[in-house]
Amino acid sequence: MTPTDPTSRDSPGGGDGGPGGDGHRGRARSGDGAGPRRLLRLIDVLCSSQAPVPLARLAASAGLSKPTAHRLLRVLTEEGWAVAHEGGSYGIGPAVRALGAAVTGSGSGESIERVLVELQKEVRQTVHVGVRSGDRIVYTHKVEGDQPFAMASRVGMYQPLHSTAIGKCVLSGLDAQSLDGLVERTGLERRTPATITTRAGLEAELAQVREEGYALDEEENEANVRCVAVPVRAAGHQVVGAVSISTVTFVVAREEVLALRGALSETAARLEPLFGR
Repeated sequence: MTPTDPTSRDSPGGGDGGPGGDGHRGRARSGDGAGPRRLLRLIDVLCSSQAPVPLARLAASAGLSKPTAHRLLRVLTEEGWAVAHEGGSYGIGPAVRALGAAVTGSGSGESIERVLVELQKEVRQTVHVGVRSGDRIVYTHKVEGDQPFAMASRVGMYQPLHSTAIGKCVLSGLDAQSLDGLVERTGLERRTPATITTRAGLEAELAQVREEGYALDEEENEANVRCVAVPVRAAGHQVVGAVSISTVTFVVAREEVLALRGALSETAARLEPLFGR
């Protein structure tokens, strides 16, 4: 996240190409729809269960072969729509929980938006909620701060895990094997001179996050932006994302940012029931 440059704003990525020009367009379109329909059937089965579902039962309920279900579940887990559990079972992932919370809120009338607006009114800075999606985080909610420097972040934007405060919160919930696999897949890109780019350095940072209960991004993702985040946990105490406060370094001092941790922790506690238990 960076202060917005009025001459250069984030632009959406390019769209898909248009339909092909051959004489088999109708059949191609029908075939192209088979994969998405299978994915949707799997998501529907996952969302219909209150507990993780074994692969064989998932495949049977979705009308798929086990190899096909396993291949599609790999896609869903990589993108945060499913979570693999011990014994070959699968449950809904943080992306589904975030979407459900955004749409429905809770029976008490509480909603993520309402909680974040209240936090923003208290701290006057920009507030985000982000969840893991594959090997990145994605911002699911944002409330802009009162400062004259608007953040260029937007809902739906993806960011690295290792260089953001929200991402560090997510990584703090991983075991060593999962963290090793992620680092092997993605590397530790140097986003700024302050970015942590070694496995040892990242592990030391995550140990501190676990001990202190919050994460800092000290201009590690983008220059002049400092963020503090607190993990948000869902079912089984799994870290699914985090809530953060973003500040501009030349406007808000580090000590002032750290003083906001209490408000963030209270907000995270209010958000957790909205992500499911």
